Amino acid sequence: MNNYRVAIFDFDGTLCKSDEAIITDIKTTFEHFKKTPPSDTHLKTVMENGLGMHDSLKLLNPELMTISNSKIEEWLAVYRNYSKKNPRPMYENAASVVESLAAENIKIIIASNNTEKNIEKALKECKIYKHIELILGISDQYPLKPHPDIFNHHILPKYAAFPVDSFLMIGDTATDLQFAQNIGIDSCWAKYGIGNPEDCDALIPNYTITSVNDVLPIVLGTKSHIKR
Repeated sequence: MNNYRVAIFDFDGTLCKSDEAIITDIKTTFEHFKKTPPSDTHLKTVMENGLGMHDSLKLLNPELMTISNSKIEEWLAVYRNYSKKNPRPMYENAASVVESLAAENIKIIIASNNTEKNIEKALKECKIYKHIELILGISDQYPLKPHPDIFNHHILPKYAAFPVDSFLMIGDTATDLQFAQNIGIDSCWAKYGIGNPEDCDALIPNYTITSVNDVLPIVLGTKSHIKR
C-alpha cells in the first residue's frame, strides 16, 4: 500500500483541459500585434515542453528574443487578458477526484507555470477551490518548474511533518517529471495531457495514467500498482 499524503498537481493538461483555449488565445495575441500566428503543429510542439507563457512566446516569436523585457510583458498582458475571457474546462471527473482525495485527508497542492488568478478562477467555477491547500503559480518570488526552489522554500516548510516519500507529483509534461526528479519525490505522468511522450517516457516516471481517475488508486492504495 502506498503512503502518499501530499498530492502535487500540475494544472494545465493535468486537471484542466486547456490546450484548445491556449492555442486560440496565443493566435489571437499574435493577431492583436499584427503578426502571423504560428501553426497548430508549432504551437503544440512548444506547449509539449510545459514552459511558462513568457518562454513559450519567445519560442513562438523569435523577435521577442531580442527586444526589451517590457515588450514581452506587453505581449503577456494581452495574452492574459484574452485568457481571462476564454473558458478553461476541467477534465471529466477531475473535480470528483479532488473531492475524493480531500475526503481522505490528502493534502492537495497545485504547482503550475500558469498564473494563480487563472487557476483560482477555474477551481472556483467547478467548486473545488476549497479543497486546494496551496496554489503556486507564476511568481517573482521563485523560479518556475522544474527548478526545485518552489518545493524547497514554499512547499516543504509548510509540510515539514511529512516525509519526502509521502509526496507525489502528478503532471503531463517533462517539466513536471523533471521537477519531481529534482526534488527527489515520486512522479506520475498524466499521459492524457499535452506532454511529449518520448520526453516524458525518458524520465522514467514511477506511474503512468491515461485518465485523471487513475490518480485515486495510486494515492489511496485501493488496488495494486507496480512501480516502474
